[in-house]
Parts: sequence; structure tokens; C-alpha cells
Amino acid sequence: MVIGLTKVASHKHCIVCGKTVDETETFCDQVCESKYRSAQRRQTLFFLVFVGLLILMLIVPVILKAPQV
Repeated sequence: MVIGLTKVASHKHCIVCGKTVDETETFCDQVCESKYRSAQRRQTLFFLVFVGLLILMLIVPVILKAPQV
């Protein structure tokens, strides 16, 4: 027995706020798209800083242990 099921038009949801958008869209408006791009830039920056610090943590001890001539 099936109760209360209705057909809903094919759709997606905005990846930032969750509002319903057309199947071909990813964001509901420019504000959400701007927030998403900003968050991606920030995430990329944090990743690059992390990789830079990791490289420094691996290289600096090797340089400091190098025998002095």
C-alpha cells in the first residue's frame, strides 16, 4: 500500500544553500556562486600553506644537520 507519493519535477539543489534549482544549474544565484568560489580559493590557499609547511618540516632538519665545512 503506497500513501502520499507525488511526482516531483526533475531538479537539483544549490550546492551552497540547498534551494531547489533547475537540472542544468549548480547554484541558485550569483551570491551562492560567489560564496562557493571564495570557499574554494580559501581551501586551495590552506592546502598550499599546508604543503609548504610540510616541505619546510622535512627540509629544514636536513639542512641543520648538514656537517659544517
